Amino acid sequence: MNHFHAKAEWIDGAWRALVRYSHKADYWPVMSGARPAAYPSREKALIAAYQAQEKHVNGTIRGFGDKVCAARAEAERLFRPGRKPVVVERARARPL
Repeated sequence: MNHFHAKAEWIDGAWRALVRYSHKADYWPVMSGARPAAYPSREKALIAAYQAQEKHVNGTIRGFGDKVCAARAEAERLFRPGRKPVVVERARARPL
């Protein structure tokens, strides 16, 4: 059961937005500071849950952190517009 899910539930007198990520088994509430966020309606809680899920997918999963940033910075150094290209030397393969 490796999938994402977002839902809204009535908990402690308010609507709460809950999100389940593929790498975590349980539902996690959308937080507002140190406490779970409370919403006045089910629709607003669902919107917040889907926005949190989208933020996770587009940020955490798609970005892969520093690896993509380092590769992009290296590529931009190689192909700077209007400047002389940077020569990259590759190490020769060692004979077996």
